[in-house]
Amino acid sequence: MLVRFARTVSLKDVGKITERCDALGVQYKYIQELSKSYLVVESAEHAKLEELYHQFRHMDFVATVSLPADPDDPLAKLEPVKIKCGNRWIGRDSRPVLIAGSPYLESQKSAVALASDLATIGANIYKAGPYRPTETLPPKTLYERTSAIVADISRKGGIPSTGTIEALGPKTALALLRCCAMHVPSRFMFESGLRDQLAKLGVPVLLERHPEASTELWLEAAGSIVGGGNSDVALVETGKRVGGALQIDMVSTARLVDTCPLPLLVYPSRVATSAGEVRRIARSALACGASGVILDVHPSPLEGLLSDGFCLSLKQFEEVYGSLKPLLS
Repeated sequence: MLVRFARTVSLKDVGKITERCDALGVQYKYIQELSKSYLVVESAEHAKLEELYHQFRHMDFVATVSLPADPDDPLAKLEPVKIKCGNRWIGRDSRPVLIAGSPYLESQKSAVALASDLATIGANIYKAGPYRPTETLPPKTLYERTSAIVADISRKGGIPSTGTIEALGPKTALALLRCCAMHVPSRFMFESGLRDQLAKLGVPVLLERHPEASTELWLEAAGSIVGGGNSDVALVETGKRVGGALQIDMVSTARLVDTCPLPLLVYPSRVATSAGEVRRIARSALACGASGVILDVHPSPLEGLLSDGFCLSLKQFEEVYGSLKPLLS
């Protein structure tokens, strides 16, 4: 790890750094070059370097801290990932995808009709939200019914469909959901048992960021699925909570595109409050190099089952698609 100081530091400042290194038992070397000074920290234990990294980067006399890649990180040795969903590839060197669908599956008929309309306008993949039946169902039955709807969307709607994790049930229940990719809502990101299942199901995974999760924790969750044997994982940016509000940081988005081997999808509908915001966030994400965007759409947004954020009408979706089309080709 290389620590570069913002200015020539005092012995007291150096002492603050070296005391923490001594406490963890790591070796270090202070280097002074003209007006620049550095500290090189060495350790075979990456966890110790990570701990120091988080301590040092907040010190006002530290300019930058460069942390080497964790040799045990499953993502560190991974080549750029491309995921196939139906007839579309998601990932680097592939055309960005437009994924759209209703926040919830309300019925088989409405889902197929919406999927057909979205495919006609320009959507590449249908986002099948969680199924909301009128009665309470055990996980096995819930996934059986959801799978039937998803199959109809692909067969009759003319567009491949994702499936969404709706409840934590036994592995056999989750395996019943046949879809082109498994969409994992943010609230399940920290469920290690579920991640173990996803690693062994052999289904592409779209993993949402939890609103309270740092990028490091998000990547760690994705890495656990990759390390378990399933490298077909895409990150879904739904925003991080800052000051009580969800925000998508485009600088972080561009950085992830450059540094992470996994495809990155951005979900503007989760943070937007208007159709204009959905359009602007989606355009910004694609301009940053995102592998695609996910949009919530409903024929009658005022009457449908809606989640947080903003849901487009079909007319609004068509207008947004017109704005995005040059960036999708």
